[in-house]
Amino acid sequence: MSEKYNLKKLLGPAILLGVLIGGCKKIDEGFLSDGLYVPDNPLTIQRGNPFQKTNAILADGTTQPMTITLLDVRRADTKKHADEFYKEYPVYVYTASVDPAVDTTIEQVNKKRTLKNLKPFVFLTSGQFIFNGATDSLPLGVTYEYDIQVSNVAGSKVYKNIATMTTVDPPLITETTANCNFFPNDGSATIPMGAPTMTITRVNESGASVILKITDKNGVPFNPAKGEIIKRGDRPIFENYARFHPIQYTDTAMICNFEIAPFPLSKYSNGGTNWNYLMYYRVPSTFLKVDPALTNKIGSANPLFAFRLMKAGVYVVEIKLPKVTHI
Repeated sequence: MSEKYNLKKLLGPAILLGVLIGGCKKIDEGFLSDGLYVPDNPLTIQRGNPFQKTNAILADGTTQPMTITLLDVRRADTKKHADEFYKEYPVYVYTASVDPAVDTTIEQVNKKRTLKNLKPFVFLTSGQFIFNGATDSLPLGVTYEYDIQVSNVAGSKVYKNIATMTTVDPPLITETTANCNFFPNDGSATIPMGAPTMTITRVNESGASVILKITDKNGVPFNPAKGEIIKRGDRPIFENYARFHPIQYTDTAMICNFEIAPFPLSKYSNGGTNWNYLMYYRVPSTFLKVDPALTNKIGSANPLFAFRLMKAGVYVVEIKLPKVTHI
């Protein structure tokens, strides 16, 4: 047998062994996508909302399980770290629901809530934010951007500016309605007066008060302290919705410290009738003069109206009656 043949016999197994060794090279384990994303980007933070949870980050094929860590939150306008996002703010945390029909004093309400210092958010390993009532202390209309790190069996990767989020206020005022009728003193038919003009102005973000004014067509207020505004029989008035503090009556307004938003906290029911959020009042004929174009009769103006304030603050609510002048 030739030497050349023997060499081939010797090299054959060596080459085969090399192929086998090369074929057993370790395959990279797992996958970490460049394309994972926040599905609800851009995010909206409703200030003061006691519970708001964003959607989980979509993995785009990234091997599970993955862990997501929040690295930084910055203001988009200055590119600086958002210190306000990491501060703690005082927030009432409720341990049970408040029933306005039962919990009629602050002492009863306080048994169902605790004042805590909280950051505005909790960040979950799924990449979700849970925002709480402390967001009310964040500035309004500011856009933030944030960075995350994602880790799994394949390693870790940083995602800069993965999404943005902007602080907004939810609708401050809902459930608005208003109407007014003229009731002649002689008992004749009711005369529609048209809808009063309702103006609601939030004059301060702090506090929890409503200053309610009922005025004539020129903006001159009727005096609730002197009986120029009275209730209508068994129908609900401002007082029926002010559960925790008594109404203050001044020369120009009725003032309520409502303590808990929204206000009214719930609809009003009485005697089997659901009045929703309506309030009924009467301005007696002694204190007004009606426009002659409406009628020459003497009588009272009878406004009804409703509103619901969704956030705390100090509000001025003016109900301007049509076609009447204060006398």
